[in-house]
Amino acid sequence: MAAIRPAAAPSALLGPPSCTLQVLLSLLLLSVAGLASAQAGPPLITNDPDTPGDGHWEINLAVTGQRDSGDWNLGAPDLDINYGLGERLQLSMHLAWAQLGEAGEAWRSGASPVEFAVRWRIIDEATHGVSVAIQPHWATSFSPAAERKELAPAGDEFSLPVQVSRHLGKSVAGIEVGRNILQDAPDEWQAGVFWSRECARRLQCLAELNTVWAPGDGPDTIAGLGLRRELGEHAVLLGSLGRRLAAGPSSGGTVFYLGLQLLR
Repeated sequence: MAAIRPAAAPSALLGPPSCTLQVLLSLLLLSVAGLASAQAGPPLITNDPDTPGDGHWEINLAVTGQRDSGDWNLGAPDLDINYGLGERLQLSMHLAWAQLGEAGEAWRSGASPVEFAVRWRIIDEATHGVSVAIQPHWATSFSPAAERKELAPAGDEFSLPVQVSRHLGKSVAGIEVGRNILQDAPDEWQAGVFWSRECARRLQCLAELNTVWAPGDGPDTIAGLGLRRELGEHAVLLGSLGRRLAAGPSSGGTVFYLGLQLLR
């Protein structure tokens, strides 16, 4: 369950975005007829300490992105693959087809950086009253063409977040704080808080506040709401909508996530 945050410089489709979203939604509703155990993660940016369980898969296929002043910045498709290695470990890989549509210019597309991560839940709520995990990430670009199009950074990125969550009655609340070490840019801090609750049968409501800041830049803060709708034993429909609130290098605009989670 990698953090899915719209990039500062990527992502869009070869066709009109509205048509792409309609096609994706139609495919999701046609492809599938208890909710996933995850508390945060997709469709949110903020992650939680949960893991899929030994030998289990969690695969998230989505369209993600940002709409700002007539420009589209999308990841379509966006693929997030997670595998449980034991009850406390999770191996992850995240990649997307980055696409950018700017007003008056032709669409650009290319491969986004590929992110590899390992989550280790070091404390369980059942025994300690709170769940805590660390999840080091490494992201690198394998596409010189995408770098030339400014759809992917040339330098690597390493992140080390700490994730904490706890049940509060029928709700779950949590926080994630991490340091992003960038090869060709100033390092960043990222922090997020989330809340989730089952708001109807087979429907989970979500909310979050997530921010990134670097020396010399204002904070880039996103407030978002999301839903998870159980479609069956092995499929969950995911969606979220957020708004950038604070001044920063990517201020303004609406961010979104629409996807399908497959569990096995």
